[in-house]
Amino acid sequence: MNALIIDDRRFESTNPGLFIGAYQAGKTSASQGDDTHGLYRQLLAQGDAAAVAGYLHGLAATARQQMPKHLDDCPCQLCVHDREVLMRHIYRVWREAVAA
Repeated sequence: MNALIIDDRRFESTNPGLFIGAYQAGKTSASQGDDTHGLYRQLLAQGDAAAVAGYLHGLAATARQQMPKHLDDCPCQLCVHDREVLMRHIYRVWREAVAA
């Protein structure tokens, strides 16, 4: 497994060249109106696991760019949950550091 950093995210792949090519194809295919399901099935049929993973991560990257940004004090349920999880994690780390 080789570690890759693409768009400030870390990925691992056994075939980095194939992964990167499929990632770029995934990022551009949705915006160009390509048949994403057809391309996905084609990659599965070829048996290239690295290409399938790269393609799906590329599609997800495009979807993440289209999501609205939430403010630090956003009252939506997901943001509130994330802040609570973060605070519990910080408290747990602090408690372990104090005990040590």
